[in-house]
Amino acid sequence: MNKTTIILTLVGTLALIGIGVFIARGCTPPDDIIIGDREEQFEEGATTITMWINDFEEWNNQLNFKQRMDFNDNLEDGIQLEQVLVAINDFDDRIRSARETGNVPDIYMVSYGNLYREVRNGYAADLTDLLPQSAFDDLVDSAIYGVQFDGKYHAYPILLEPSTLLFYRKDLLMTYGETDTVPTRWDDFIDLLATIDGNTRGQGMRGIYPFDVPKGVALGWGSWGFQMAATGGLALTEDWSTSRIMDPGYEQLAGLWQSLYTNRYVPLSSDSYGEIINDLCTGKLVMTTAGSWSIATIINLYPELIDQIGVMPMPTFDGNQEVSTATNGGWVYVISESSPNKEKAAEVIKYLVAGDPEVPLEYFVGAHFSKAASRHSVREAIEALLPTQDLVPIAWIETVNDVAVRAPMEPIYPWDVSVAVASLLELAAMGNAIAPELQKAHQDIQALILANNLANQNPRE
Repeated sequence: MNKTTIILTLVGTLALIGIGVFIARGCTPPDDIIIGDREEQFEEGATTITMWINDFEEWNNQLNFKQRMDFNDNLEDGIQLEQVLVAINDFDDRIRSARETGNVPDIYMVSYGNLYREVRNGYAADLTDLLPQSAFDDLVDSAIYGVQFDGKYHAYPILLEPSTLLFYRKDLLMTYGETDTVPTRWDDFIDLLATIDGNTRGQGMRGIYPFDVPKGVALGWGSWGFQMAATGGLALTEDWSTSRIMDPGYEQLAGLWQSLYTNRYVPLSSDSYGEIINDLCTGKLVMTTAGSWSIATIINLYPELIDQIGVMPMPTFDGNQEVSTATNGGWVYVISESSPNKEKAAEVIKYLVAGDPEVPLEYFVGAHFSKAASRHSVREAIEALLPTQDLVPIAWIETVNDVAVRAPMEPIYPWDVSVAVASLLELAAMGNAIAPELQKAHQDIQALILANNLANQNPRE
């Protein structure tokens, strides 16, 4: 078999990491993607498998490129892997256009919350017989729940990440809150916010807020953990037949939002939820809600603050933190139903995430253990590795894993339902009377159930 190699340069990178994405953008590769001088192997006559991957942080992109090159080092498998970087916000438009033109990738990434849409529309292939049963037996229960419909596996999980954890600055908490302990009950937590607010104002410290929460679009999914902890469920009953908004927990949750905003304990506007941790690290916040991925941001950008930051589960109304205080988000690999090379695409997925646990382990090391593994064997590999590292506090890693174990998967009902809940909380934050807003949200969700014929249609029931 003929073999060719090329040295990865800035120009060569176009062909190697997915020329289509850069041509589509009409630009050259981003300046922060540096491949180095590693030689990538090319197998002549091999079948090209195209994989669309999300354009994440530089370290994540670099790892994806590295693992692609590792895969392509095998010149006897008849497969050449090609990657295309796609901005998350552009994915829906790109995949829709690709389907219209018959250029759908063989493999692509999708979130747990959007997977059912792909399954329902017939876009996601059944992987049950494409991967060995041992690969599925290795999945943790929550990951199985996330990718299995009607007893069939339509994706393979990459990771699990809790959507809501509480991060706090130990130094600022002591200075302005006069304590080194964060309460686990919301009532006590609000009292602490009042103390912090009083001290910052009394000392003339403007621009420092006691706390922050998800806002805008992020409130729709960032509030799922709050809803679970407050009500034991989400906005719909398990069979999707009825709104749960009149559950007393939603009234408590709306009251919490109203208290946070009317007392100005949280800023009216802030950075995106994905970047909210920066406001904590730069001293604009004493505490904040943030996703588990924020741990990697702290380690990478603010290593000097590691000893000054604490991470814990979110408070609850009764103080019990051994309940679901977050939902598990994250990403999975899907094989396109229209791919003519499903078996070879499955070999790529097997290599990257469903085979030797040492390969996906690289991701969790690169992410500074800010995500939870979706496989038992990878979790065991992580546990074995932890004693050899002293960069990430073990307490942070334990918190991520403990919350992830108790966290349900993202809901798969229509997004408009979550928008209705977010609107309820936003209107409560504005000071509106809660009772009529609850009734309106309930009616809106009932109308969505009817309009989308949702009753008794939950595929997981």
